[in-house]
This record gives sequence, C-alpha cells and structure tokens, in this order.
Amino acid sequence: MQAAVRVLRQGSQFQLRNALLFAQGGVSARYIGTEVRMRHGSCVRQFVTTADIPTKTPPKITKQVPSSSSSSSSSSSIDRFDSDADQQYTLSWQGATPRTVLIVKKANDKQVDSALVSISRWIHATYPQINVVLEPAVFRHMHKDLPFVRTIPPACRSEYTRVVDFVITLGGDGTFLHVSSLFGEEVPPVIPFSMGTLGFLLPFNVVDFPGQLQKIIERTSTVLPRMRLMYSKCTADGSLDKAGRVNITNEACIHRGTYPHLTTISCYLNDHLLTTSVGDGIIVGTPTGSTAYSLSAGGPIVHPLVSSMLVAPVCPRSLSFRPLMLPASSVIKLQVHRESRGRATAFIDGRDCGELLQGECIEIKRSPYPLMCVNRENLAAGWAQDINQLLQFNRTFSYPHEAPFGDSPVDHDPDST
Repeated sequence: MQAAVRVLRQGSQFQLRNALLFAQGGVSARYIGTEVRMRHGSCVRQFVTTADIPTKTPPKITKQVPSSSSSSSSSSSIDRFDSDADQQYTLSWQGATPRTVLIVKKANDKQVDSALVSISRWIHATYPQINVVLEPAVFRHMHKDLPFVRTIPPACRSEYTRVVDFVITLGGDGTFLHVSSLFGEEVPPVIPFSMGTLGFLLPFNVVDFPGQLQKIIERTSTVLPRMRLMYSKCTADGSLDKAGRVNITNEACIHRGTYPHLTTISCYLNDHLLTTSVGDGIIVGTPTGSTAYSLSAGGPIVHPLVSSMLVAPVCPRSLSFRPLMLPASSVIKLQVHRESRGRATAFIDGRDCGELLQGECIEIKRSPYPLMCVNRENLAAGWAQDINQLLQFNRTFSYPHEAPFGDSPVDHDPDST
C-alpha cells in the first residue's frame, strides 16, 4: 500500500501502531496527539501535537457556608479531604470557560446513543471553543455522526488527567463508576445523567441537559465529594503487588468465588486483629457503596456526607458477625488465613483483581482523591426521595385500596368489584 506520510512532530512507535490499528475501513480517526486517515487504499498519517488541546482550566471549588456564619473558606483546587469531606461545595471556573469535556456512555443502547449525539451537537453549537472527547470504542461507533469529536488512544491515558475539565455520564450507576477507572488519581467534576436501570447515584434527568450544562459551564454548581478508597494487594511476604494502589468508589471485597470451600479471612483494623471470619467473603465499602453490594449483604444505608468505612460479611458461618461502620481514617487489612481450606479472589467495584493465595492480603484505606459529583442543591431532599422511590425504603405490604405510607390516599368505591 502506498503511504504518504507527513510528520509534524515525531511520536512513539507504540502510539503509531495503536493509531493504525484504530483507523480501519475508511475511518478518519482524530486522536488527541495523533491523527490517522485510511483513504481508498492509501494511508495518510499525521501527528498533531497535544498542544492542539490546551491544558484544562483549574476550577474554583468553594466550601458552602451556612448563611448564619460570617466566615468562609475556599480553595482553587482540592487535593486532600479530612474532616472537611463532610461538606458540600460549589464549583465555578473563575470567569473562564472549560476547554474540554469527556462524555462517557452506557454501551449498546440506542437511546443513549441518541442522547450522546444530541448533547455533543448542542455543546459544539453553543460552545464551539469546548472540545468534546469520547472513549476510543465510542468514537469508532459515532465518528460519522459527530465528525468534530476527538478521542484519546489507550496508550495515552494520562491525557485524560491533563486535558479533561469535566465529565458527562450517560447511563446508570455502572457508567458513573467507570469514570473513576479512567483517571489515575484526581477525577474532574462529573455531571451524571440517569439513563440506566437504577440510577441511585445520578441526580439529573437527561431531558434537562441544556439547563444543567449551562449552569456548570457559565455559573456555579453544587458538588458533592464522594469519598473513595485506596486499594492495594500484598503478597505473603508483605511486598506490594505490581499493580500498585488503585482508587475505588464503591467497595473492595475478598470472596471465595468459584471455590467450593468456605474461605477463612482475618480482618485487621489499624494493624490490630479485629476478627477472623469463615464464610464466603468480606466487603469493605464507602458511603456511596452502601447502596450496592454491601446493602445486599445486610449492610446499612449511609448518607454520602457521613465520612466512614463499612465492613460487611458475605454469608458468614457465624450468626454474630454483624456489619460495622468505622472511622474514615481506619486502615483495614483483609488476609486469607494461612490455614484456610479455600483460596479467594479480590474484587474492586465489581472488577476481578486476581486470585489471593493463603497468606496474601489486601489493604484498604481512605483515598485523598474524592470523586467530585455535581449534585442537586438540596442534597437532603434528593437523597430522601431517592431511597424512597428507587430503593422502596421501608415500603410495607398493603391492600389494593390502601396507599403506601407517605403517598396520597387512593380513592376507593365500596360498590365497585
């Protein structure tokens, strides 16, 4: 194949190989950093420097202070949260405009695809200076409808952290959690639109996207710092696994998986043995994760502003092992007991992180990088509404003529059959 190559700036062979694999079937694949065109049997490869996309605009995040208080506190960026995590904050761009938005969507859903096209076109028409970025797999699918969008190749994942000002999610809670895995440490503000099955973490309806996006771009928005955990895996000799430390949003879990025997797990709190459990596993979760796997295992529902860590057993052999709520400053270690009959598997936010042999362990502690989620201004009312409408909280049995508690009574005609 005849190839005409014009190099504006030399890139790595690894990036070029990924770019060539990406561009197939007449696709013009515009990367941040690399552009590849396949056209009628000829290949035109063009490297575009990352200077084409400016570095993200630092947001201004200010702590919300009650109106009765005369003091205020603000910072241009938030790197670490201690007791101040139990607060809501406001987000603004200090008179500037964000430069790049990443849109993450639920896979294999035509309704979500249609919403993605509508939102991308609206942003491009209303704010042409804002770059719209999609994940590579989504870009391949949507490039014909959205010729102005960009993507970031798998070899350049660090570009997400450098250029993305804020993130839009279209889907369910799983789509929202996926955003956390795209960024190594600090995650830009996320505005989630509910288009999934449950959507407990998603406060906004997608039909309201113009007003919500105008508010986050031009004015101020309320943001909720959702606490995350930092997970690491250690071998039997105490050395850190090569995967290093990973930030997670919902929970970390040790589970016996497909092994037929119950697994024996020792749970340590701040290097002191808390208990040794025989059962299917143990979950360590966040307040955000309290309505996920931990809830199914009998754990409590925790308000997202309550800074804490949850420990919940999964089908323990002992009936006296009850879920615990611990301080957010705790360091928890779960170790597969050296005399355990069965092995175990580690999971973080539902993702398989590999097998744990006897003597190996995982360590979980609070992450210094919370997930900044754009939220309703009245968090208390929204949270109460969600647990009642979505989780059917304390919904009791009722006769057909009776309304559940808190609902309007149902008219009933005694003569009707």
